[in-house]
Amino acid sequence: MARIKVKKVLDGDTFQSTRGVFFRLAEIDTPEKREPGYNKAKGILKNLIDSEELIIKIKGKSYGRKVVEAKIPGEKMTINTKMKRKGYNS
Repeated sequence: MARIKVKKVLDGDTFQSTRGVFFRLAEIDTPEKREPGYNKAKGILKNLIDSEELIIKIKGKSYGRKVVEAKIPGEKMTINTKMKRKGYNS
């Protein structure tokens, strides 16, 4: 596991660290740009993690991004689980 700081949320399942590395949430699927629900999903993830420090566990790679399970230090529930509870399962 590693700690990273979120620089930017790109969409509902992808974000960038302050070191320029791109991450995708494992087992989460949200609408892409120009698809209905894109702005809502991005807004939800942004509210959860924007500028936060995260603990990440790498699960794999996809399209040059590290696929991760992420959580905010001190919280028991992962960001992945929070997004799933909002209906964004893969």
